[in-house]
Amino acid sequence: MKPARIVLSRKAGFDLQAVSQALNGLPAQSVARPGLWGNPFTIAGVMAETGLGKEAAQAEAVARHARWLGGEIEADRPRPPQAEIRAALGGKNLACWCRAGTPCHVETLLALAND
Repeated sequence: MKPARIVLSRKAGFDLQAVSQALNGLPAQSVARPGLWGNPFTIAGVMAETGLGKEAAQAEAVARHARWLGGEIEADRPRPPQAEIRAALGGKNLACWCRAGTPCHVETLLALAND
């Protein structure tokens, strides 16, 4: 099975692992903030810096995350090594708070963890 993106939920009874198992039988890992895997570039931060609207700022924050992981730019913390991304996230569904159909750093992590 191919790992996929899952949208986290605050609804009562939401069980990330149960949702993940039902989706494709794989375990899940949250990669939301705060945490090691969360995107260090926030939508609000990009909006404040650039004057972009929310949707454009989200896309830019996701693009910056990909450039950060690729070693092109720096962030407020060191980037995890590729081997660490693969070891920790490979073969797992990844979950974040971004709405379905919007850009999310999960896509970058899925590609790097499962290439």
